[in-house]
Amino acid sequence: MPADQPAAGGARSRTLGSPAPATRRSDASRHRLLWSMATLSILAAGAVGSVLGAHIVAQDRARSARAAFATSSATIAGTLRLAIQHEQDLAVSAGAFVAADGATTESSFEQWATAEHAFARYPELQGIAELALVPESDLGTFAAGAARSSTGGAYEVVPPGSRAFYCLATVSVTRPGQGAPVAGLDYCDSPLAGAFLRSRVSGRGSYVPFGTAPDTELGVGTPIYRGGREPSTPAGRLAAFVGWTGTEIRPSVVLSTALAGHRGTAVAFHYLGGASDVTFRSGRVAAGAQSVSIDLHNGWQVQTFAAVQGNGIVGDWGALLLLLVGLAFSMVLGALVYVLGTGRARAVSLVEERTDQLRYQALHDSLTGLPNRVLILDRIEQMLARARREHGPVAVLFLDLDDFKDINDTLGHNAGDRLLASVAARLSGALREGDTVGRLGGDEFVVLLEGASLAAGPEVVADRILDVLATPFDLPGGEMPLTVTASIGIADGDRPAPEELLRDADIALYEAKAAGKRRAVLFAPSMQDAVDVHRNLEIDLFRALEAEQFFLLYQPTVDLGTGAFTGVEALLRWQHPQRGVVQPNDFISVLESSGLIVQVGRWVLEAACRQGAIWHGRGHRVTVSVNVSARQLERDRIVNDVRDALSTSGFDPSMLLLELTETALMHDVEATTARLHLLKDLGVRIAIDDFGTGYSSLAYLRQFPIDILKIDQSFVRDIGNTAEAAALVHTLVQLGKVLGLETIAEGVEDDDQRFRLRAERVDTGQGFLFARPLDVAEIDRLLEGNDRHAVRDVEGRRAAEAI
Repeated sequence: MPADQPAAGGARSRTLGSPAPATRRSDASRHRLLWSMATLSILAAGAVGSVLGAHIVAQDRARSARAAFATSSATIAGTLRLAIQHEQDLAVSAGAFVAADGATTESSFEQWATAEHAFARYPELQGIAELALVPESDLGTFAAGAARSSTGGAYEVVPPGSRAFYCLATVSVTRPGQGAPVAGLDYCDSPLAGAFLRSRVSGRGSYVPFGTAPDTELGVGTPIYRGGREPSTPAGRLAAFVGWTGTEIRPSVVLSTALAGHRGTAVAFHYLGGASDVTFRSGRVAAGAQSVSIDLHNGWQVQTFAAVQGNGIVGDWGALLLLLVGLAFSMVLGALVYVLGTGRARAVSLVEERTDQLRYQALHDSLTGLPNRVLILDRIEQMLARARREHGPVAVLFLDLDDFKDINDTLGHNAGDRLLASVAARLSGALREGDTVGRLGGDEFVVLLEGASLAAGPEVVADRILDVLATPFDLPGGEMPLTVTASIGIADGDRPAPEELLRDADIALYEAKAAGKRRAVLFAPSMQDAVDVHRNLEIDLFRALEAEQFFLLYQPTVDLGTGAFTGVEALLRWQHPQRGVVQPNDFISVLESSGLIVQVGRWVLEAACRQGAIWHGRGHRVTVSVNVSARQLERDRIVNDVRDALSTSGFDPSMLLLELTETALMHDVEATTARLHLLKDLGVRIAIDDFGTGYSSLAYLRQFPIDILKIDQSFVRDIGNTAEAAALVHTLVQLGKVLGLETIAEGVEDDDQRFRLRAERVDTGQGFLFARPLDVAEIDRLLEGNDRHAVRDVEGRRAAEAI
């Protein structure tokens, strides 16, 4: 025992100075047990969270799939609705042509169809004809007239027989390559008869299938009434009935067009109206497919079929991947917690982690997680340095979302933030691993490209980005997918500083916006000069209104029948202190883009009404026309501006004519229609300027309270040179007559044009043939000279004074 004594003392000493080995092992085991339990809790919570998250993702993806199917169905229905509307527009146009012509022949009808490009614009159209209801007592006269106009000999009714009346084609035209219709075919003795006859009273077009599957076609009969207007009562419709416009349509073409781009989708197109009950189908309905029915509210109903992803985790690879990743992350997190909890390096790791977070926050955008301006400029500098060493290509793409402000204004800033995050994710997914995507702020993004990414040029990458953004965005909480477009400016090559490369890309972006948006533009040095000119011009325009540098000229309008001076159109000019008189083409677009057009347009209204009131006070009852821009029309303020100009000047509202372009009218049809009715309530008249060059349909044209159609000068210029221009002018004039609208021809420059326009019964002319834009003094001489038939004499006086 004595020999063991030191050992015992040593053991005691160790107990006082530090825990005994057994105690340390016990404490360590207890700590390990506690951290093991914590790790197991983390693993359990992670597993539960992963399952719940995967389930939520599966449900969300299923909802997205259903939403995508609903969007696809709405797109298909919209395509079919548009096809029906276009067919109705064609039938109305054909009926208006026949009603206005009075003695339509096969040749003139074919010329009309050619001028309308009927078979090119309507690939489903097989033929179109005008049908007349011929009583038996008039059959002989009708047959004799038909035989004289035909080269096929005697006219015979098919099928033969005596009936109270017959439905016979007066003129017809068929798609090239199609067989000509049977001459003398009595449509009242065919499956089309009942529906066609009922349409006389109802006033609604009838739809009747005929033929055998799979080539079943659709016969459409649209009633025509005298004067081009449908009476409001059945008796009135019977009394005014003239005939039908009959069209032969191949539904398979319409359905194939509607299904283009919608793989795995089938559609059933059904019409139920009166006694018409028609259904056409296209595509194969997959097993277990879901369906969506959409009522087009015009007798037609669209039902689409497609297989839609379910809600299960196993059946959804994205949800399954999330589950596996979540479980893996939980295991990694548990192991990390265990290691940190049992190791002395935990504090150091936490400090380093916090430092990394602060560094990340200083260099990255908080909303999208992308590099911010500071980091972007640093990476551009590194990219330029590598390019100088390796002589490789570099490029910067400056991207800006088009009309993003409208999204924030209409849907709110939360929706805008969600959209920006989604855009950032798509941009990141569309690029190579070595490329950089950053956000500078707002809706501005930057993409840095170098090396292999530029093998095909930066324009190819820009086009790929535009295509990626074209797919609608499904935002959380959004009612429907949101479609956005972007404009991209590109700058490539070396620069002394990263800011200069970024600046040049920004200038190119401005050019892309000015060129119409949703496009990419490569920077050129001349753009910098254009930016400086535009900036200086905008600054000068801000000063011009306050400095009273704007003035008006007035171009007379003339009655083509009498030669009388009827009114003037107010035209804006700018007297620049250094440049002299600046023409509208050089500054109107800048007024539009800067928003100054609203203030300047208000001044034009006030000045034109004041001058009109002065002329009226002298006994000269002339109309005054004022152009209204799209930016003015999209605000309710335009109604107050017109009211204030009229009340301040005392000008007669009925003598004020507001001119609007088709593009301005179609910007927001519902809101525009409401504002036009408010303007009409003030007593003013409304004209469509440059009519025929826009994209408004006849259906929309009938909604707008329009008084006057102004035929664009491009049609007037070619009226004596091409048959197409002459036919278009004829059609536009007849359309105006049918709708009860006055017509004004712009750009009349020679007597041949004037004679042709007068022969077409155009009401009023305007152009250099009569007078160039004149100042107030010249208009005063024109009025006070009391010679209403010699407007062009003013031009002679101006030439003499110049000499």
